[in-house]
Amino acid sequence: MRYALLLLLLAGCASAVNDVTPEQAQALAADPSVFVLNVHTPYEGEIAGTDAFIEDWENIALHTDQLPADKDAPLLVYCRSDRMSTSAVAQLQKLGYTNINHLIGGMNAWKEAGLPVEDKGGQT
Repeated sequence: MRYALLLLLLAGCASAVNDVTPEQAQALAADPSVFVLNVHTPYEGEIAGTDAFIEDWENIALHTDQLPADKDAPLLVYCRSDRMSTSAVAQLQKLGYTNINHLIGGMNAWKEAGLPVEDKGGQT
């Protein structure tokens, strides 16, 4: 019984990751309170509203200066296909971020939904 209670308590401490569709991601990206992070390397465009582009997706902890100081701030994380962003999301969880939204299928799914991709040359 104690073991089950401990598991329930630990599960409640884990940060939530919301897998979102392109349409849901579009609404999130339009919300100025959401920090939008592109982790695709090499740069191949971005979603409007992107706040940061971190090429070093395997070492997110080295780039905390580009991330919100508030670990409870809502994040939207994406890459081209969702492979790199899946790794970035796990790293963000380890850093203590608690409100992570992950674009499933990445910019590929975004484009398939007919949504536009901007090209700012990685200068967000």
